[in-house]
Amino acid sequence: MKKIYLLLALSLSGIGFAQSSSSQNHQIAEAERKSAVKKINFRNNPNTENYDVTYHRLRFEVNPSNYYVKGNVTTYYRAKTNMSTVTFDLADELTVSSVKQRNTSLSFTQNGTNELVINLPAVQNTNVLDSLTIVYEGAPPAQSDGFNTYTHAGNPGLYTLSEPFGARDWWPCKQDLNDKIENLDVFIKTGSQYVSVANGVQISSVNNGDGTKTTHFRHGYPIPAYLVAIAVTNYTIFTQQAGTAPHTFPIVNYIYPESQAVVQNDLAVTVPIMNLFEQLFETYPFANEKYGHAQCSLPGGMEHTTVSFMGSFGRDLIAHELAHQWFGDKITCGSWKDIWLNEGFASYLAGLVIEDMDGATNFNSWKSGLINNITSQPGGAVYLTDSEALDAGRIFSSRLSYDKGA
Repeated sequence: MKKIYLLLALSLSGIGFAQSSSSQNHQIAEAERKSAVKKINFRNNPNTENYDVTYHRLRFEVNPSNYYVKGNVTTYYRAKTNMSTVTFDLADELTVSSVKQRNTSLSFTQNGTNELVINLPAVQNTNVLDSLTIVYEGAPPAQSDGFNTYTHAGNPGLYTLSEPFGARDWWPCKQDLNDKIENLDVFIKTGSQYVSVANGVQISSVNNGDGTKTTHFRHGYPIPAYLVAIAVTNYTIFTQQAGTAPHTFPIVNYIYPESQAVVQNDLAVTVPIMNLFEQLFETYPFANEKYGHAQCSLPGGMEHTTVSFMGSFGRDLIAHELAHQWFGDKITCGSWKDIWLNEGFASYLAGLVIEDMDGATNFNSWKSGLINNITSQPGGAVYLTDSEALDAGRIFSSRLSYDKGA
């Protein structure tokens, strides 16, 4: 009788596991419908295709109590053809006050279609490298999730979330998956009581003597615009160590003080998951810098390169966002039509964590849950049509991009 009860209990737990696996992917997918829940008139802007971005120096001044950003962005770019204008993607709601090239002011136009068009003083020839500095400010468009302010335990917070179409809503950029920025520096000026987070390694944090401080991060790996991110609040920091010599690196976690004890316990699983992925694939792709998590008001998570922004800390979500560092961040799909490559791999790797930590029975139950969800409706390719690639809801379909992709 005990054996029968045990088999029944295992069977029932397997059913629960199968149901929860697809549900978890659905929750992650909902959280990753980042910047829209309806069709958006966006494509890789053909007006930005005449140059390659090589470097950004991003200077942001923000206050998490205010929905507002001031920016000073220097971009180094190489001409792909002879060019007399340079176009950046930038939301109309943000106002540009000046554009300079080597201290010479240039004329420009914000044309009402989320573009900043800059007139060069002379034709820039093919393969010539040059730079521009854009100064701007404003309240980002309210309908976008690209720039967010919120409160936790009465404390103000701020974070950005640009996937898939939101980078232009808070800084002038080239929103093209096929043109990765080779490296960048990020400077965040905010109140001295706050802790700032960005991609890469923290180089310095300087008290400005006026109630503010400026924190400098440097990222030395190729990165698309949608993965550039900042966050600011009254974080507390705890660090884990990961990797295998000579490729050891810190996992730097930025957590709310009021939830540090619970979250620190939840994040203990990060190092074993990192070890598994390094064994299965290769050394963590950004081992010369860091990995980490930044807590924010997301319902799920977002895999910003070297620091995942997290609204919760379940094991599946930790595994999913970490998996993206290989599949999505190091290797990035060339078009949102191929988003299943990002999300399918990340979902599958979360399944491999189940197999490694919970055993084959639970792994098979996980697969059954995904299959049941996939086959619950007819039709649906993982590869998107042109029109579907403009629909954030379709891009982040839990049934197709996540479950069927996996």
